[in-house]
Amino acid sequence: MYIFEYSLAGVKTVILIVGCGRLGASFALRVVESGQEVTILDMDRHNMLTYLPKEFKGRTIVGTEIDTEVLRQAGIEEAEVAVIVSRDENTNMMVADVARNIFSHPRVIVRIDHPRLRQLYEEAGFEVLSPTMEATISLERRIAQLRQS
Repeated sequence: MYIFEYSLAGVKTVILIVGCGRLGASFALRVVESGQEVTILDMDRHNMLTYLPKEFKGRTIVGTEIDTEVLRQAGIEEAEVAVIVSRDENTNMMVADVARNIFSHPRVIVRIDHPRLRQLYEEAGFEVLSPTMEATISLERRIAQLRQS
């Protein structure tokens, strides 16, 4: 059982994921497996065909991620959480800004790797995911554990 399943046991959650690369697709599959509702939005249909199985149970939307009508169609207004994890950092920042400033979305998680930009978005109240920083921390922990063994 995933941590996600424990934290949402008995609660139906609607999640919008922007970006269907390896990270977005992997998370979407876990969300669906935990019984939650998910919509995944990407501007490239090829990404969905590449990273999602044919039997994917969530909703898929192909369109420009920063387009307010596309975001509306993807369900940003109904989503409890908007998870913005496309491969393009600039797109992620623009979608996060649109989600917060146009849709007044209270729960936005955005993928940003650049250290200074990550800090700015954290200071602005966004939840920031930084795969590079998280991998760095993980490597530091593993090296510390190796030293202890």
